[in-house]
Amino acid sequence: MTIRKLRIIEFLLIGLIVNSLDNIIAVKYAAGAELDLGTLVRIFLFVVPFAILSELVVDHPDFWKKIMKFLKIELR
Repeated sequence: MTIRKLRIIEFLLIGLIVNSLDNIIAVKYAAGAELDLGTLVRIFLFVVPFAILSELVVDHPDFWKKIMKFLKIELR
């Protein structure tokens, strides 16, 4: 299995499923909202961009190298 396939699987499992479950629990118990199909769709739509950012961008192996280079900070 390639690294790319592993990253996509990680994105699907952690980024979408776990974050969706986290938000569903928060909406149900913290806000006390009813969980209907519309609420679940809205939760999923909010999860997708943050999952992309966290799993595919920030977790990329070269992310911090690029940030440090951009900020002109040397890594030791």
